[in-house]
Amino acid sequence: MGSGKFWYVLQGGLVVFWLAIPLIGLLGHHIMWLNMLGAIILAAHILELPVAFNRLRDKQVPVSKVCLNTVIFGFTWWLPVSKGDIPA
Repeated sequence: MGSGKFWYVLQGGLVVFWLAIPLIGLLGHHIMWLNMLGAIILAAHILELPVAFNRLRDKQVPVSKVCLNTVIFGFTWWLPVSKGDIPA
């Protein structure tokens, strides 16, 4: 799992997921399980913030960047950054 491409593919999937939820809703297709999945993933990403701060303490990454990227991408961002697989 050390390849930067692997992490970027996972992050791209999350971008598609986060864009698909409101788009599907705007098109009039309200899919309850998709909304619930989005809420669960968002909650999990928010709960990851303390772990992300702890792992990235030595990397000198700005707090705002850690918050934003962790809420959007979760561990698929902070884990490879902490290991040096992708740049902060």
